[in-house]
Amino acid sequence: MIKTLDLENKLRSDDEFDESAVMENKAPDIHILINKHMIEKNVKHTDLIRALNVDRSYGYQLLNGKRVPTRDQLIKIGLFMRLAFDEVQRLLKIAKKDILYARDMTDAKVIYAIEHALEYGEACEFIWRE
Repeated sequence: MIKTLDLENKLRSDDEFDESAVMENKAPDIHILINKHMIEKNVKHTDLIRALNVDRSYGYQLLNGKRVPTRDQLIKIGLFMRLAFDEVQRLLKIAKKDILYARDMTDAKVIYAIEHALEYGEACEFIWRE
């Protein structure tokens, strides 16, 4: 597995398209990446599902790959697990969602909450309060 930047450079510099290089270096499924972060951060499935405020069965479908989390759910997952900004961006990219954009007010609040390590409840209130 090569880094995305290295793959991009290879695509730019090679004279011919190398399909095998792309096929051999696919991004992981989003649920696999989420579960990897959960293990690293010692987060229990039940705690994350509760934090997302979703039905238990729907939450487990998100975590086993039967459903794809929404953009807001991915952001909340990142906030709950206290992921770094670049890790949240990677979650969004792999799920094919818009990455955080500092000129958007809600996204700017998310970036602020991540970079200032706001507690999960405080961050959600700050970002999504009416």
